[in-house]
Amino acid sequence: MPSVRMPNGRAGLTSPIDNAMVKTDSAPAGALPPAVPAGRPSIGLVLDGGGALGLAHIGVLKWFEENRIPVDRITGTSMGSLIGALYATDRSAEEIEEVATGAELQNIFHLSVDYDQLSYRRREDRRQMPGAFEVGLKGGISLRNALLTDRGLNAFLHDEFHSYDGDHVRFDELPIPFRCVSTDLNTLHKVIFYGGSIPLAVRASIAIPGIFAPVKYQDHYLVDGAIMENLPTEVAKNDLRSDVVIAVLLPSTEFADSDVASVVGVFARAFSAGTARNESESMKLATVLLTPDTGKYGVGDYGNAKNLIEIGYSAAKAQRDKLLQYQLSPDAWKEYLADKHSRRRAHPGMLETVKIQGGSAGAKQSVSESLKPLEGKPIEPRPIIQALNRVQNNQTYEAEFVTLSPQRPYGAMNETMAAGPDNGVLVDLEPTRNGPPFLLVGADITAMTDNVTRGTLDLRLLNNDLGGYRSELRTDLRIGFLTQASTEYYRRLRENGLFVQPHAGLLRQPVYIFSGQHRIAERLQQNAGGGLDFGRTYHSRAQLAGEWRYEAVRWHTQSGSDFRPNLSGTAQTGVVHFTYNSLNAGQLASRGVLFDVAGGALYHSLASQNAPVAHLNAMYSTTFADKNIVGFGISADTYFRRNVADPLRFTLGGPMRLSASSIDEYRGTDDTLVRAAYLRRIASLPTQLGDGLYISTAYEGGEMWSPERPAFLRQDGVLGVLAATPLGSITLGGSVGDAGRRKFFFTFGRLF
Repeated sequence: MPSVRMPNGRAGLTSPIDNAMVKTDSAPAGALPPAVPAGRPSIGLVLDGGGALGLAHIGVLKWFEENRIPVDRITGTSMGSLIGALYATDRSAEEIEEVATGAELQNIFHLSVDYDQLSYRRREDRRQMPGAFEVGLKGGISLRNALLTDRGLNAFLHDEFHSYDGDHVRFDELPIPFRCVSTDLNTLHKVIFYGGSIPLAVRASIAIPGIFAPVKYQDHYLVDGAIMENLPTEVAKNDLRSDVVIAVLLPSTEFADSDVASVVGVFARAFSAGTARNESESMKLATVLLTPDTGKYGVGDYGNAKNLIEIGYSAAKAQRDKLLQYQLSPDAWKEYLADKHSRRRAHPGMLETVKIQGGSAGAKQSVSESLKPLEGKPIEPRPIIQALNRVQNNQTYEAEFVTLSPQRPYGAMNETMAAGPDNGVLVDLEPTRNGPPFLLVGADITAMTDNVTRGTLDLRLLNNDLGGYRSELRTDLRIGFLTQASTEYYRRLRENGLFVQPHAGLLRQPVYIFSGQHRIAERLQQNAGGGLDFGRTYHSRAQLAGEWRYEAVRWHTQSGSDFRPNLSGTAQTGVVHFTYNSLNAGQLASRGVLFDVAGGALYHSLASQNAPVAHLNAMYSTTFADKNIVGFGISADTYFRRNVADPLRFTLGGPMRLSASSIDEYRGTDDTLVRAAYLRRIASLPTQLGDGLYISTAYEGGEMWSPERPAFLRQDGVLGVLAATPLGSITLGGSVGDAGRRKFFFTFGRLF
């Protein structure tokens, strides 16, 4: 088993999942790295941490390759560990540049799990409560422990190091011997990885506190090594035994007033103060010190990769007189490259065995069924990650995996594993840290120039896996313009998605009655009841259910007069409901289709004749030329022109539902609404802090019919600004319609 040697002699930590080898001092870990050819010194390259600034390291490596400067050992911290690991596994500087300038690196920064990686019910949460923040209630009240989710980062690391994601191999056996540094939050010691899973080692080294979650390693939590040693020259000198230490130091940016204008700015500046102190000691061990002039860039400037790479290249070129003394002859350079290439790791092989540890019986079964189609096929990270998303998409478990090989029998990892020579994967299921239960907290605001403002505080309590895997209790409370409380218990009956769902709720809300753009009355609507759904959730995009509702309804005038009676009574509805949703976002979707249709009957209803009922909502979005979104939508509701009482009727009017008309201005038994919209992004928000700012224009046409009035058509045009942010969609716009209707409006929260 791997171990940690603590300075005070205490036993160290081990990992049952990755078997990585780590230590907390700078003595060599066992045997020395391979010797270099006689007659020349061993050269150790040390790469500093610094977020996007670390892309300058690639430019240094490009200059080294062009001038035949060998790298015999390499070590790094944080971003330096990522670049160093790529180079240590025999990627060329040109290949690393392709990674840095491609879309994948920037796509690892996500505030939340992508919409299309969520389960059907978590997609409902995101659509119904966009921008809601999550509070964990397990063991007390707690918020998330990182700004960004690490799902994208983990997938990126598995992709880049898929031949090195779990083999029991010392990093001295890589094409270039490698070390990276992390910090142990439990012991407050430096941790040096010298073997095991490279994705895990780099993930631990790059875990900037507050930005990425700590890496759980057995019972220890590891974060960015920059806290202890951002420029690990001591590791290169004493551990890797480098004769020459070439260090690349990324200078701290100069102080600016903007550094104290936000929480993130203050944290980043304070973090720089700590790293600057340990760097000053590390610099003393450097034989050659390179300092790329990255001063005008920040740690988040990944979009300026090419400029940062050029800055690194220039920094190496500026020290050419010191560096060229280590230049190899053309023949010696060929021998050096051939020696590196000979130590490349082979592909992990075919998937023959799957081992699962942790998690409930249902979760293990889900993993086993998801991975079964991959058996007998080459072990590749992306198909495995996609398969494991089936157990992660409900946000109850996090799943991580490592590859197994004949060189490491299962018994070497954990005494509960059976020994065997097969290639395979070991999956570790870790329950979500701070829940369930979870509390979602959000808000929804709509305001228009007709003096109607609707605002609610929205709360949702989720008890995932209550009573069984994938079963859950979901309870809602909305307070403000209206009061609404509801609860439902989704009981999964079969692994194939068959479910039953009893539910109950109550609603109390004011209803404004309009005539010719004038508000003539205010009514109070009160509903209380429940029902039962039975059906099947096919996958994250589709569900079919039979739904029955029973509710008591009161409909009373509060002020004014609409010349209609007050009503009290009951209503029952039974429908078959199908939903398919392939949209790529809960609100502003740039691509995909939503198709939601229901049909059935209304019966035994207050002051109404029995009536068939049907609903349709369909949307389509697509993107072209990167910055442009075109969307189309149609919705329709009908009682097939039966005379149904007013509190059960459908409505049109308000933002995105005939925006030039007042909210719910039109009430009837049959309606149709069509929308066509064009949006152009005019500004992008900082990386993954939201999609961006859009100018939007739209056409809306709606028709309403009621027994008291023949069908009439309303049309309008909309022009506005829309911001897609982590807090939800924010719109500010105006609309001009026929019949003299025009409105300005503001919305926050839901878009549709």
